[in-house]
Amino acid sequence: MHLNALETLATIDREKSFSRTAIVRNMTLSAVSMQMKALEDELGAALFDRSFRPPKLTPLGQQVARDAVSMVKTYSMMRARCLPSGELTGVLQVGFVPTAAARVLPEALGRAAKAAPRARLEVTTGLSEDLCEKVRHGQLDAAVVTDIADATFDLHVDRLMREEMVVVAPLVPGAEVVSQLSKTLPFIHFVPSSGIGKLIARYHGQMQLEPKGILTLDSIEAIVRCVENGIGYSLLPRPDVVRYGGDRVRIYPCAPAPLYRDISLATREDALAEIWRPPLLSLLRQA
Repeated sequence: MHLNALETLATIDREKSFSRTAIVRNMTLSAVSMQMKALEDELGAALFDRSFRPPKLTPLGQQVARDAVSMVKTYSMMRARCLPSGELTGVLQVGFVPTAAARVLPEALGRAAKAAPRARLEVTTGLSEDLCEKVRHGQLDAAVVTDIADATFDLHVDRLMREEMVVVAPLVPGAEVVSQLSKTLPFIHFVPSSGIGKLIARYHGQMQLEPKGILTLDSIEAIVRCVENGIGYSLLPRPDVVRYGGDRVRIYPCAPAPLYRDISLATREDALAEIWRPPLLSLLRQA
């Protein structure tokens, strides 16, 4: 009996869907079906009622699926006990929000090559909520994200850095006073569904500003370029504004109180993560 089949069965039990399991396990739908049929043949029992579309676990299948969850968890604990303490080894799939990737990733990969030669980091980028969802479902081992409760509510979170959020305005007449910005310019909003977008929306709503209009973009660099060209004003992390705008835009602190965003490492609460989380944090925090 292969562990892969048990992991697939455990995922089906959690996701309640063959198609969703195929996505989570990075398999084709037909491969999931064939793997489950082979497992049934090996056990000599029907685990699924295929009169339903998609197939449903039979009562026996539900019991076996619970056994599979337990066996997969036990195997993970065995692996954790055998890993070298304090050393990063193996393949880790890590997601990054693009802004964190630009600042943290290059140095982290450079340090990993020297300090953790037995490890390989496979990197992907995306929005905070999407990355956290992939961590929950085992598609990623960890993710460097904007830490907001909506995204990280049930994950283990370690803060990597804190960044000040600032108002960024163009160098044009009428943009010298923050209170006047919403009366004269549209607000350029980073994707409201993203982690940083939700933080921005919450603050903008608390300030009860009513801008001339709202433009939505999914690139911080594009937003800064638009501000630079007098199209509107925005609210963004200071390091990104400095990087992309330099002295070509005006920067104001948030008022009446400062606003910050936390960039954190989000991981699952399991035995394996407890082993490799500390050395991974060390690499990221020194980057």
